[in-house]
Amino acid sequence: MKNCILLTLLIILVIHSKAQDLIVKTNNDSVPCKIKELGALYISYYYNNGGLIKLGNIATQQVKNFQYNVLPADSIFLKHKRRLNTNSGIGLYLSVTAGLGYLSAPLPEGSIPDFYKKYLTELRSGTSFHVNAMYFINSRIGLGFHYGNFNTKNNITKVVVYTTTDTLIGPLSDKINTHYFAPTFYIKFGHTKQSVLPMIALGAGYTSYVNEASLAIPFKIESSTIGIHLQGILDINMGYNLALSLKLGAYSGSLIQATITDINAQSKRTVTFTEPDNISRIDLHAGLRYKFGNH
Repeated sequence: MKNCILLTLLIILVIHSKAQDLIVKTNNDSVPCKIKELGALYISYYYNNGGLIKLGNIATQQVKNFQYNVLPADSIFLKHKRRLNTNSGIGLYLSVTAGLGYLSAPLPEGSIPDFYKKYLTELRSGTSFHVNAMYFINSRIGLGFHYGNFNTKNNITKVVVYTTTDTLIGPLSDKINTHYFAPTFYIKFGHTKQSVLPMIALGAGYTSYVNEASLAIPFKIESSTIGIHLQGILDINMGYNLALSLKLGAYSGSLIQATITDINAQSKRTVTFTEPDNISRIDLHAGLRYKFGNH
């Protein structure tokens, strides 16, 4: 025990008696220290941690440069004015992504014509667009806003529709457009400048639904609902606070009531569905994320 105490005192005296060194990382963080050893893979150094002298290591690939004897002899024992961790990730992030969306609701049960089953299957796939704005209040937790847009359409040139009073011939078409607005909770697993930064996002908000459709005659379906979403986000660092953002998300929501407008007659009626119309979907996206500020 005495030998350990003497060795610790000796290290402190050696560090204190000589001018201090400075390591500058590739992300421009600076580390005031006393370099102990330069290795092929790591640099080991002594540094001040709340008044205690500790031994640390840093990979050489993370070191931009280093200098010997550039700081006053007692600077390692002083509170360094520069913030040592500029990668805390606190601050504002903005990401814009686009990709594919897929309606995950099952097809209607029962006997339906093959052409209509094919039509509905093709209608499930569409394009989607997301904007995420988030502010991280600490290194892990963020609050923000999510906007999502989904579009899909399909059409058949001619179908025959039999009614009790007439036979109608015209196109079968759907053009669906949804807008989703939601306050969102974010969790980040790591710091901004690491090569791959995982995040998850969870939120609930308002969805508007519009379908400009036709079944021999044109009509419009309008509705809205409350939905929830969960996203897994993987940001690949590109430097300069910019990242390639990859997202896999799931949205859940269903419609229970809608307003149907007859385009020809300009008449509206409200209908309540006997079963909720499921508009849940899965999105796969890619785009860019930008981190504002230098910390």
